[in-house]
Amino acid sequence: MPVRFLKLVSVDEAEKSLLSLAKILPAEYVPLENACGRILAEPISSPADIPGFNRSVKDGYAVRSSDTLGAGEQKPNLLRLVGKISMGENNSGTISEKEAKYIPTGGVMPNGADSVVMQENAELAGEILLIKGAVNPGLDVLKYNEDFSKGERVFSAGQIISAQTAGVLASFGFDPVLVRKRPRVGIISTGNELILPSETPKVGQIRDTNTTLIRAFMTEHGADSVFYGIIRDDSDALTPVLSKAAAECDVVILSGGSSKDERDVTAGVIERLGKVHVHGVSIAPGKPTIIGSIHDVPVLGLPGHPASTYMITTLFAGPLLLKMTGAKKGIQSIKAHLSMSFPSEKGREDLVRVKLLSSGEAEPVLGKSGLLNTLVKSDGYIRVPAGCDGYESGDVVEVYLW
Repeated sequence: MPVRFLKLVSVDEAEKSLLSLAKILPAEYVPLENACGRILAEPISSPADIPGFNRSVKDGYAVRSSDTLGAGEQKPNLLRLVGKISMGENNSGTISEKEAKYIPTGGVMPNGADSVVMQENAELAGEILLIKGAVNPGLDVLKYNEDFSKGERVFSAGQIISAQTAGVLASFGFDPVLVRKRPRVGIISTGNELILPSETPKVGQIRDTNTTLIRAFMTEHGADSVFYGIIRDDSDALTPVLSKAAAECDVVILSGGSSKDERDVTAGVIERLGKVHVHGVSIAPGKPTIIGSIHDVPVLGLPGHPASTYMITTLFAGPLLLKMTGAKKGIQSIKAHLSMSFPSEKGREDLVRVKLLSSGEAEPVLGKSGLLNTLVKSDGYIRVPAGCDGYESGDVVEVYLW
């Protein structure tokens, strides 16, 4: 029995339906060196006061700042050098009035010292140190727990581990670190006319662009992708492949085979294996989008045109991955004035690609949904609400960046 094209739903309804299918992925420990780009599965607090001692941030001489008052190039203050502090030394001793000790970067400050005089501002003559400039208390000294205090919340669960984050985690001793598992996304491309990108198309054939677009998107968004091949528009051919992908992956994405024709193969196979929740969204491009599930695994059916595929992947798959991993970072956006007017059809939400000009304005990049050049010429897109018939030049809009 063919699955008929269902009643169109709003973008908000479609997103709500898809996100209701998302389940938070389990956590796993990974070596810290491999954790960059992963999502923290637990909040992180400082396990200790950091640094645990006053230490120098420069190579120089540990001094009492009061002993440098009035010092200058022409009339330096004279201090007695009473030793040298070694890296990793637990007891740096004490300095008294008019005394100094050499200290390397990271060295433990001796008792009594409150500042460091850089080597460039001092001259050593035997055991006498000539200070050629006054220093303020605390200069070039990282004080006890000035970086982090014990128990201080530093990172929240859901934070993406960046290089900076990894450095802090290393200082805390979090190795391995608890992160969310990477979503495993199965990708199936459907279409009798499709060939691999490495092949030369004959008349009537086209290279499969969508799979590469979707896989690259998944990599950028912290997911692993598995390609299940190009399948002909035939339900018997698609059924076992989709069943296998749903059994092995956390999400399945299909591109092509998602038309409003009653003979829609993709929707029929999803219905046979599971359930179709949405078949048709009031949006352009991307009207024939399908949202379904097979054994609680979300299935997203995308239109065949590459630009439409990328737009719908961005709009729906992006938030789905965020919810599954608990990631806090969403789509980045900025405000901009439109450089020109353009119409929009009421009753549907329009996704309009835009280019950011040097003037700071956003210029619509208009073109048919099958064109790839609109993607490379644009910096992001704007969402025109269903009840809006367009925008005028100078209107302020929200630009969602790629």
